[in-house]
Amino acid sequence: MSTQQQTTVDDLTAGLGKLHQSELVRGNRMADVEERCLRLCHAYIGGSWCNAQTAADILVTRISGGFTNQLYRVRLKKHVQRAANNPIYTTEPSEVAIKLYLAKHMANFAEGESERLNDMIILTMVSALGLGPPVYGIFADGFVQAFRQHEQFRAKHQARDNLKRDVLTLLAKINHLQVPIQKKANLILADLRRKIQFGYDHCQVEKLAEELELPTLKRFHVMKEYEELLLRIEALNAPVVFCHNDFRGSNLLVTKDDDTEQILAIDFEYSGYGTRGFDLACLITEWGRKDLFDASTPLPTEATVEELTRLYIEECDKVVPGYSQQEGNSLTQHLQEVRLMFLANSMYFLAVMISQQESIIPSMPFDAEKQMV
Repeated sequence: MSTQQQTTVDDLTAGLGKLHQSELVRGNRMADVEERCLRLCHAYIGGSWCNAQTAADILVTRISGGFTNQLYRVRLKKHVQRAANNPIYTTEPSEVAIKLYLAKHMANFAEGESERLNDMIILTMVSALGLGPPVYGIFADGFVQAFRQHEQFRAKHQARDNLKRDVLTLLAKINHLQVPIQKKANLILADLRRKIQFGYDHCQVEKLAEELELPTLKRFHVMKEYEELLLRIEALNAPVVFCHNDFRGSNLLVTKDDDTEQILAIDFEYSGYGTRGFDLACLITEWGRKDLFDASTPLPTEATVEELTRLYIEECDKVVPGYSQQEGNSLTQHLQEVRLMFLANSMYFLAVMISQQESIIPSMPFDAEKQMV
């Protein structure tokens, strides 16, 4: 890497390192968001919320971390009279989270389908099964759900044996869901292909690789690498399971109620059926990092990958007794899947970078050259 390239990488890394969590948002705050949130709480919760007459009776704050949608925390102010009882909810929430959808970055739906139909089905199931926060209402362009005080699942949680097992218990349950959506597998890998092709067609990947003297991009064509990886994935003949497809720390909430901790999954918007191993690999790509932008932590060791895979199989055994004894469910088979899907996860990040044409973080203006380096 040249001195200029290293400087560019250092500048980008420094910029990411200085980001505050509050900057990880998408789009500007909606002008009438308070009024809209109030209407939604009237409609989907009722009770005391109906005593809030104007937006001045609620407190609406932006929740960070959303590259795909807009998320708001909505609280009923203390001066609002509480209803004696809520006919629907025995324990009436005084604060909720409201997500308002924007256009998806990734396509996990079949051609001709509604972009959000799958989301509504999955969200309902995950809420009912206790795998994610309870949902109070689903509407055309978003939903109302319980707000939970939480921490994102990061290195300090990964270091605790009970939480390490808990997150793999959660993953085993998710991967074994029987979800009534189309079973066309690996829509996420098809989206990966589209992003790579878009990068080469519209984002001058080859031209910038030459101009910036980027040896890896000059030597390897990403689409050819994708095709080779896809052949290897198909050769595994791995089981197709329901996948979260973004099973990483920022989408895993460590909540605490009194002395009881629980891990809940959120952001199922890219979920669908796909090759087993994708979610576990996604989790492993971030293993040991203290936060989203920690670039200093080395990749997990083989011992760590094997330990996590063993734990995953043990938890699958609890969901489906005898799972580990079934053909195709050996540790060796799982490890082969995880290693290839680790590459697929990494390639997806690369595809996002080379196909990007605008900033996804408002405080960091888009720079095509820095992006490519």
